Amino acid sequence: MTAEISDLQKKRAYNQVWNAAANYAFLPDFRFYTPEGKADVYWNTVIGLARRHYDYDRLKSLFRGLEQEEEAGEYENLIWLGLENALVSREQEDRPVLREMQKAYARQFLDRFGKDKTEDDRFFEFLALAHYRRILGMEPPLSRYDRNLLDELEFSPDLDTDELVREIRRLLKKWFRIRADERRREHRLPNLPFLPHTEKRKHGDGKLRRFGTGLAEHPQPDGGGDELPRDWIERKSGLTEAELRAFMAEKYGSPILSEQQIAELEKKLCTGNHENCHLHITKGGEAESHIRNAFEALQKEREAAQIAHNRAVFRSHEASNRTAIQKLTEKIQNSVLLYLEPYRVCADSGELEAGRVWRALRLDDRDVFRRTENSDAGNVSVDILLDASTSQKGRLESISGQAFCIAEALTRCRIPCRVMSFCSMTGYTVVRIFRDYRETERNDRIFEYVSNGCNRDGLAIRTVHHLMNESDCEHRLLIVLSDVKPQDIVRFHEHAGEEYLPYEQDYGIRDTAFEVRRARADGIAVICVFTGDDDDLPAAKTVYGRDFARIRSIDQLADTVGLLIQNQIKII
Repeated sequence: MTAEISDLQKKRAYNQVWNAAANYAFLPDFRFYTPEGKADVYWNTVIGLARRHYDYDRLKSLFRGLEQEEEAGEYENLIWLGLENALVSREQEDRPVLREMQKAYARQFLDRFGKDKTEDDRFFEFLALAHYRRILGMEPPLSRYDRNLLDELEFSPDLDTDELVREIRRLLKKWFRIRADERRREHRLPNLPFLPHTEKRKHGDGKLRRFGTGLAEHPQPDGGGDELPRDWIERKSGLTEAELRAFMAEKYGSPILSEQQIAELEKKLCTGNHENCHLHITKGGEAESHIRNAFEALQKEREAAQIAHNRAVFRSHEASNRTAIQKLTEKIQNSVLLYLEPYRVCADSGELEAGRVWRALRLDDRDVFRRTENSDAGNVSVDILLDASTSQKGRLESISGQAFCIAEALTRCRIPCRVMSFCSMTGYTVVRIFRDYRETERNDRIFEYVSNGCNRDGLAIRTVHHLMNESDCEHRLLIVLSDVKPQDIVRFHEHAGEEYLPYEQDYGIRDTAFEVRRARADGIAVICVFTGDDDDLPAAKTVYGRDFARIRSIDQLADTVGLLIQNQIKII
């Protein structure tokens, strides 16, 4: 991929878009370049024509409405494929050369992507290959479902803007079970003085990413302004509640609670900042799934490949991982022996204490026996919570390995341990339980950890807090593995009458910190193993205070996590 685009090519791209739009009074938000970094006249013409024939602000805000979806880039590319079909057909009388340019691009696309597919290929390329084969008069090999999807995706040139936007929304809802509404431009998110400053994006050229045979570039807007619309507080996916719950069960596994139980739990937990949110608590497993097109099949394949990769990476470093488990086991055992050692107490049964017999005769004191009791502080359970949002992609294998090592060490120490993950999608916070307290033989399921969607950290911690209160153990410890970047599509408002606020940046951090403090006030010790980048360290400090650490390699796990656990055992 070309690292940089020259200023000359950027100017050419601007001019190509402006010429097609017949308008020079705007800054193009989307530009296309060949793999060699040259402005691509065909696609920049298509982009300009979208400005000329449609109310482009409507399309632009619709694209922004997809930004928090897991596969936002693929959805955007598919929409552009449909726009290309409509615009080239619309212009073929006035610009007959455009059809020939489209055919030339189609041949380039087939030359590049028409050979044997690899596991890294995207669904966009799969449908685009079929689309361009049609352009060249070929019959693409498609299933009935994918053929119907492509037919609907190749938008008619007769649609006006309103009809086009409705068609895009309908297609995304029907085939991908998401709802794409337009985002309005609202107030700028203020910097809160008591929270870490969130760096604003400066105006300038955006990052390059793959698009078709070449590269696409988005300029980055000034910070603020492009916030989610407040009516997203009521947004799920456009499906009925029953359909949406069925979708969550298909995607993540059947719920462990009945409909009545989950309704009662949501009434208790989905309040305040998390009003209008929903919960899905599951143990995963093979749920009944209806794969309707190649995109859903590809997602399943990717998840299976990631799970296999998690296990393979752990096995490839098995010696160092086993060493880390053994060292962490020893540290936890030493902490238990040092701070939670048993003690002898006076009691009404046990070993007779001859020197205290007189107390029974003279003082009617029946506690003339001695027996050994374990410290109440020894009654400890540990919950491990993994952030499974899309921002964790690229480090899933290391996080699952760390979680396995911690769980395995706790299992060897006979400390009850439960391991869960969380993410959020279409207004639902999903809590996946990999192993429960008594499932000591199921640590291997932790490697089924994959990432999806967004993350509503505050609601996840509130939910786990509730689940931990059901533990029989008096002393409870929660270990969160997270990059501490809360972000969700469902807005919230802190006080009646105020505007709905985006659940991201400072507001999401503040809500998460509040839930951590609520858990601690309820007697739960909460610590964080930070998995993010340096830029997010201030957020981790705000949310978890001093009770967080960062593991850069598995060799550090025993010392780092061992010290965190030791400090909490010392306190209790």
